[in-house]
Amino acid sequence: MKQINWLDSLVSECAHVETPHSWLWWSFLSCISAAAGNNYYLTTLKGDLIYKPNLYIMLLGDSGLGKGFPINRAKLLVSKAEVTRVIAGRSSIQAIVQELSRTRTAEGKAPITDSRGFIINGELSTAIIQDPDSLTILTDLYDGNFNPEWTNLLKGDGAEKLKNPYITALFGSSPAHFYDSIPQANIEGGYIGRNLIIYEEKRSKDVDLLDENEVKEGDKFDDFITPKYVPHLNKINNTKGRLKPSDEARKLFNTWRKKWRASQTYDKTGFLNRVPDHVLKVSMCLCLSDWDFNGEISQYHIETAIEKVTSLVYASKRTTEGRGPDPLAAATKQVLDYLLAADDQKLTRKQLLWKGYGVYNSFSLDQIMENLTEMGWIRKTKVGVGANLDWEIRLAGEPLDSYQKYIRSKEKKQ
Repeated sequence: MKQINWLDSLVSECAHVETPHSWLWWSFLSCISAAAGNNYYLTTLKGDLIYKPNLYIMLLGDSGLGKGFPINRAKLLVSKAEVTRVIAGRSSIQAIVQELSRTRTAEGKAPITDSRGFIINGELSTAIIQDPDSLTILTDLYDGNFNPEWTNLLKGDGAEKLKNPYITALFGSSPAHFYDSIPQANIEGGYIGRNLIIYEEKRSKDVDLLDENEVKEGDKFDDFITPKYVPHLNKINNTKGRLKPSDEARKLFNTWRKKWRASQTYDKTGFLNRVPDHVLKVSMCLCLSDWDFNGEISQYHIETAIEKVTSLVYASKRTTEGRGPDPLAAATKQVLDYLLAADDQKLTRKQLLWKGYGVYNSFSLDQIMENLTEMGWIRKTKVGVGANLDWEIRLAGEPLDSYQKYIRSKEKKQ
């Protein structure tokens, strides 16, 4: 049964903007994750495995689609609540670790003595100064449950110890910047597998930017979030304990997880392996999003988490396909992108040559088409005769199946 919680209410408040709905939902969910800190946990395998509700979320899409709105609103909400360290702007990973190692105090608040933090920036490429170790360290800190004490020891510097690190991250990125910011080692080394990538191709709606409505006192976002939404983040931060699934939720998750494992395919990022873990973390945040949360993860929380997380599989695959040592990798991805964007996912060879001018030549395109045909990802058909002879290239196989599932899920939500 649909439940109106803190998260849904806040997303509804922002229904007037053009930002994709999913970007609003996941950005505001990151606020719940940040406020939870080390206060809550979920145990599995008779207590041998502990989950905490920290999330790494990345909004991915072309510039101008509205990533800045939810990211800045999320930063404002968590900053006003003063429930964790908010690390925004451009930083080095060493500066972030240093900030996490310090006790933080705020007027009227208990000091923050553990290493909790909310790292947030509208552009991943500027969030962390380029450092070959930065994403590796973020990967390590994500698993704070395995690292109750994390030590950073560099030559010439004193040891910096992080106590119970708990990191929530919210980044934005465009595809072009994403490929510049994420080295191949971090794609296959676990960082991307720990991220929930929310990929969008267009705005949720088109509205008149210049309207006739007069903004009244109390109508602006900044005016009403403090009395209406910040107290819930404080409530989460001031409570603690173990979150427990109901019997129905436990049965649903276990049954679904077995089916998920049985149908799993190869994934170089590790995201598919981590989908059940992501579902549990998101369900914990959804539990805490209830206005009157009681510590029980319900069947509705699990159902919603499964729906939201599994819908990101296409985004994760599409983001990382075509990356690797193959010199044709980038050009192959570009060909697939052109086919995905085309009507009925088909183009002629001449059209692909025209679109890919400066990216690949006719010889490279023929190699790409041969590889994709062998993989079953495209089908080639001769069209025309004589001087007008050409090939029609139609997308097929796994990329088309994933894309169609993605489109159906988008239509279902609208």
